[in-house]
Amino acid sequence: MKIYVLFLFFLVVFSSCSEQEIEITPVLNKLSNSSIRGLYSVDNGSLWASGANGIVFRYGKNNQWIKYQDTSWSDLDFRDVHSFSEEEAIIMSSGDGCEIYKTNDAGKTWRLVYENYQEGIFFDGMDFWDDKNGLAFSDPINDKLYMIETKDGGESWEKIKSLNLPQTLLGEAGFAASGTGIVCVGDSTVYIGTGGGEVSRVFISHDRGKNWKVVNTPMRSGKASGIYSMLFLDDLNGVAVGGNYLDSVSTQGNCVITSDGGLTWKLPNTMPSGYMSCVAYNKDGVLLCTGRNGIDVSYDKGNNWKHITDDAYYSCVLYKKTGWLTGRAGKMAKIVIK
Repeated sequence: MKIYVLFLFFLVVFSSCSEQEIEITPVLNKLSNSSIRGLYSVDNGSLWASGANGIVFRYGKNNQWIKYQDTSWSDLDFRDVHSFSEEEAIIMSSGDGCEIYKTNDAGKTWRLVYENYQEGIFFDGMDFWDDKNGLAFSDPINDKLYMIETKDGGESWEKIKSLNLPQTLLGEAGFAASGTGIVCVGDSTVYIGTGGGEVSRVFISHDRGKNWKVVNTPMRSGKASGIYSMLFLDDLNGVAVGGNYLDSVSTQGNCVITSDGGLTWKLPNTMPSGYMSCVAYNKDGVLLCTGRNGIDVSYDKGNNWKHITDDAYYSCVLYKKTGWLTGRAGKMAKIVIK
């Protein structure tokens, strides 16, 4: 079923000191009111999105969103989606139990490739190093993060047998706010951000999950607080956003940055405008984060943030000079960077 969208005559424009303009055009989604948290763009601009009530979208060549919704998925909340092309995509459900599906024919058919309803399972996100190797993680089981890996592009998944995975703190877990609390970098490095405990931490592996170390960050900690989304601009420079979704107007510890590959993290000079659930960037170094209080932008690797609009979204993605935002009740917006 195709979704035809109506572009509203509302535009948010922001001019930065680097003389770039960001236009955010809200889009009226007439055929779905499901919350959309999963959002992914392939380098060629191919887009996939996913969300509550088992809904999945693909942005087609005719510049229209195409909807897929299997009736058997009605109880599933697909918090994360990953894609390698217009034809090949993987969707992951979050909640009490996890189901992962894959399509190789642009969403016409889907196959169940992983299922886990073990008590305590709650998957938060997945990411890939390449088109074959990837990792997904769940909240802790027996005081350790639960992780699975794939070596065949998501066709099959197995539990990782880590050698020295650190124990989690009391209350520590991940957040499935946008599926971006995990990021794979280079050929074998992976970062996982956590919260909920007495310290918000980053788990790091340089060998695809076999060996781990964990570092503390100055991100806000405690109940509902921590790292909700992460990215790395290169091997050394990374940004994590979050805060506390129950205290969403607070800027306390809602962003941390690193310039040494995640070994140390610090607070930026200027914080984002509140709790943020997702952060994204393009190859020009434009950083965008979004949450309940709207959207902020940074042009200096997350050191300083500028508020663009109060219009709130769950997830964001940037590619080249364009991007998308998705949110609750089917909310969408298109981004153009000039």
